[in-house]
Amino acid sequence: MEAKDQVDVIKEYVRSHWSEREEEVILDLLHEFERSVARFPKGYQASSLYPGCRRAVIHPNISVVYRVSRNTIEVVTVYDNRSARSQ
Repeated sequence: MEAKDQVDVIKEYVRSHWSEREEEVILDLLHEFERSVARFPKGYQASSLYPGCRRAVIHPNISVVYRVSRNTIEVVTVYDNRSARSQ
C-alpha cells in the first residue's frame, strides 16, 4: 500500500502549496504513466535503489517505481525526486 500512500502525500502537498489545477496535473501525469507502462512495461530504466524494479520519472519532481511480473505491473512506490531515495 506504500504507493497509494505516497500518491496521497504528494497530492496533499500539492493541494496545500499550490492550486487544485496543479493537483489535477499530477493525477493526469500518473494516468499517462499507467497508459504508457501498460503498452511498454519495460520501457523505463532499471532502478538502482529497488532491485528487480524499474523507475519512471513522470515529472521532474516525481518518480514511480514499479515491478513487472508475468501478467502484472505492480507499482511499488511513488516518491518525490527531491528526497533522499531519488535513484
